[in-house]
Amino acid sequence: MRSRLYLLTPPELASGGVVLSAFRDALGKALAAGDVASVLIRSGDTDEDRLGDCLDSLVPVIQQAGAAAILEDNADLALKADCDGIQIVADPQRQRTLRRRMGDQRILGVDCGSSRHLAMEAGELDADYVTLSAEDSELLSWWSELMEIPSVASEVTSLEAAAAAVRAGADFVAVGSAVWQNEEPPATVAAFNRLFDELAEDT
Repeated sequence: MRSRLYLLTPPELASGGVVLSAFRDALGKALAAGDVASVLIRSGDTDEDRLGDCLDSLVPVIQQAGAAAILEDNADLALKADCDGIQIVADPQRQRTLRRRMGDQRILGVDCGSSRHLAMEAGELDADYVTLSAEDSELLSWWSELMEIPSVASEVTSLEAAAAAVRAGADFVAVGSAVWQNEEPPATVAAFNRLFDELAEDT
């Protein structure tokens, strides 16, 4: 199966370090440049008013482009803004609670870092995907061979790192700074998609 791109918003967006209207335009152009499965809107330590403004501005752009809008951590705002899902740090009890609250129609992703134990727990509790360390190729390979639940390789910063993650079995590759710190974000999105196409042809 061809791997897909999972975009991450810049950490400073939620805190106000990035002009929201300018980023919305940049995001729209990036989404139009190639296949993007999902966009994770990072919540950071921002207040809910600022985060709510981000969601009001970005969720329609993401969904109109055919990608899933995923919010980091805040279930209340995710539901209010009609996000497609939420991503949390691994916590079995919270995962159970959120699954009951959000039902099966919304995506529930779990960031498990480098922990096989946490990843197994998340999978057993019906996570829709697990995020795993992109630097741990053995972990990604182990998960790919063992489980059908998709894996997201945590933020990669280069095409080379993305290629290594895909070869290890990552279903999705999370990319943030590699796109937004580039002078031409759409070109970077296109470059990652060309890479995924090439790697899919090699398998």
